[in-house]
Amino acid sequence: MHTSFSLFCFVSFCGNSFFKKNPHPTEKERTEIANKLNITINKVKFWFQNRRTQLKSQKERSENVILKQENEQLRLDNLAMAEVLKNPLCNKCGAQATIPDGSIHKHKVVIENTRLKEELSHMANFASHVSQMFGIPLPNKVTIPGDPLNPIMSRSLMDYDIPIQRNEYLVQASRAMEVLLKLGNVNAPLWNRNIEGGGETLNFVEYERAFPPSLGTKPPGFISEATRARSVVPMTSSTLVEALLNADQWREMFIGIIGSCTTMEVISNGTGGSRNGALQLMKAEIQLISPLVPVRGLKFIRFAKQQAQGQWTVVDLSIDSRIEGHMTRRCPSGCILHDMPNGFTMVTWIEHTEYDEQSVSHQYRQLINSGVGFGAQRWISALLRHCESITAIMSPTLNHHLLQDTKRSLRGLAQRMMSIFCGGVCLTDGQQWDLVADHAPKRPRIMAHNYISGFGEPMGIVTSATYSVWIPTNHQHLFDMLKTKDRCIWDVICHRIAARNMIHLPLGQDETSPNCISILYSNMERTTEDDQVMVLQETISDMTGSLIVYATIDFPTVSVVMNGEDISSVALLPSGLCIVPGYGEDGAGGERGSMVTVGLQLLHPDITTSNMITMETIIMINDLVARTVQGIIEIV
Repeated sequence: MHTSFSLFCFVSFCGNSFFKKNPHPTEKERTEIANKLNITINKVKFWFQNRRTQLKSQKERSENVILKQENEQLRLDNLAMAEVLKNPLCNKCGAQATIPDGSIHKHKVVIENTRLKEELSHMANFASHVSQMFGIPLPNKVTIPGDPLNPIMSRSLMDYDIPIQRNEYLVQASRAMEVLLKLGNVNAPLWNRNIEGGGETLNFVEYERAFPPSLGTKPPGFISEATRARSVVPMTSSTLVEALLNADQWREMFIGIIGSCTTMEVISNGTGGSRNGALQLMKAEIQLISPLVPVRGLKFIRFAKQQAQGQWTVVDLSIDSRIEGHMTRRCPSGCILHDMPNGFTMVTWIEHTEYDEQSVSHQYRQLINSGVGFGAQRWISALLRHCESITAIMSPTLNHHLLQDTKRSLRGLAQRMMSIFCGGVCLTDGQQWDLVADHAPKRPRIMAHNYISGFGEPMGIVTSATYSVWIPTNHQHLFDMLKTKDRCIWDVICHRIAARNMIHLPLGQDETSPNCISILYSNMERTTEDDQVMVLQETISDMTGSLIVYATIDFPTVSVVMNGEDISSVALLPSGLCIVPGYGEDGAGGERGSMVTVGLQLLHPDITTSNMITMETIIMINDLVARTVQGIIEIV
């Protein structure tokens, strides 16, 4: 006991410092230590031997960990380079690049990969042996700090950050596509029929049992909504894939749903001259036309893959979804496409989103949670409407009384009107709006924007007043009444000049289609044609909601449209109504009816800045909105 205590005291107070100065003491020094501690010389000798062996083992173990980390980093770099060589991209244009002697490069990569695998296996076995010997676990995470003595090596490792990130995107996209394909092919009990808006809703109990979370743990306060819908559309799968990978075409296809979208980076254009394997990073704003529903801002990867001849899959997956402040996360969503005879395609559309429920008004929560607000049926309906409108424009038999150029020009002007209206309500499309009056109880939200370009825009300050109200009537029945009843009851802006049809362009299969574009004019006589003010109007309706959007235009504009000329310079100031299924103030516990959003845009030519908007102007705008709402209630 005395011997052990003496040796412990030596080690605690002076052993390590003595060892650092002299790890190999002479016989005389060992004797002096033994006499001081009253222990044998052999014990001192063995202590120094054991200490030297222990430090040597620690050094070898540390070097082994570093070698293992470096080897793992080399392996990752090699995988990233191999992935880049599979789909080389031009640094300037982003298109597919051609590498000479590709077989030689591939052969070198294979040899290097084999060598690294053998080295990795050898190092792993050695590391495992050392770990078991000393009982110290090896780290799993690889971090290699920059070497100040070798900046070239540090820079070369950093150069592979982008390829590695792109490779991670490809891995995430491939996993998301596997999930999407399973969701598209499996039926009950994974999916339940949705009675309210058509399509199907996901059984989350079965889903969580079958699939791991694609985006990690759901943030507090977030809930999930997932829907599936199917339809046959008159478009080939390859044409649809091309449109989905083009931001402008994608937005045009889903006007009213997509507020804005951009392609941030094209990681791969596809292989073999096709879109198979196309991968890109995108950003979009998805909207429901109401000031009470926040716009869903998304940053996601989009991946397209050809499963077989005439079979494609396009999948989206949110990235950076764990950043605090994001209110929406896009889980594996997209479409599965199967070509059918005569140029048609069977489309299976899947929407799966996690979102912060607290950001949505109680009046809209049931609509969104059921999948009607942002669900697959809404996307499918918009896709069908887009395809039908193209058919109506291109067909020589449908609407044959109008020239094809006239129909195309009229549709283009109506699309721009619809986009401006939705942007004014939802504050999307990249425009800066200033708050004039907040959305107080029974008061509209009033925003102001200063248009200064004058090309295709009204010059000056424009106010956008929006207000959502519950009406105790089925949304499709309400749409029919507003479209056919006396307009003077609810339209406080255009009712005097929107009396008769001058041009009527149905965008469906027959004249009775609710989806149509019209030019309306007044019964009143004008002194000259140039004084004639008319109304451009578009109406759309399906089981998920309806829109009535209109704007005043003059006779020269009508002449431009009739001649099929360029309409990009025509300034529009649209107003309108959006009608969706809804509940009362109690949300899902209230009475069924409709949520109606009124949107009015007004030009103020005498005002140069939004700060100059007076209380008198605000009262006038409030009165216009109140009269519109009261008129809708009177019709019901």
